[in-house]
Amino acid sequence: MKTQHFFTNEVCKTSINITSFHFEYLIYLTETRFNGNLSLTIDYLLKKYLTYLYRISIAPTKRTLTATYQPRTKNYVIKKIRIQPTYWGKLYELRFLLGFSVSFMIRIMLDWEMQDEQIPVEPIFSRPPLTSEDEEIYAHIQFGNNYSSYNRLSHINLEVYSEFSCPAA
Repeated sequence: MKTQHFFTNEVCKTSINITSFHFEYLIYLTETRFNGNLSLTIDYLLKKYLTYLYRISIAPTKRTLTATYQPRTKNYVIKKIRIQPTYWGKLYELRFLLGFSVSFMIRIMLDWEMQDEQIPVEPIFSRPPLTSEDEEIYAHIQFGNNYSSYNRLSHINLEVYSEFSCPAA
């Protein structure tokens, strides 16, 4: 089981490399549906599109599980975000499995969400069709937590130790 270490903050500050158009939509989605809570927005996007992300994974074809794929464009800007470490940890771990950077995964999910909302966008990846087996996995992700965690606080160095396991025990 992998152990992740987080400082005892409610949210962590990090950055994503994304187009201004996608970042504006991310903030719009966060403000209109999740009362300004970016962590809940990321959770929503992951629950809705995780199975589709599995279907477009490039990690098996790259011969490596590292995340390096981010298309080069002059339209990308670095934006600071504040997110709960558990959600950032989910994205961070997914990058090894899928082969995409965290920023690129967010952009892909935002493309698909904008398509669902009838916002004109040219997605980098078309949303793949799901088989009945995929839909069963999707239903499990949608309605339940697919991870478990154990947290421990260290008063000596003011760190929280979190252990995540998947699937939930």
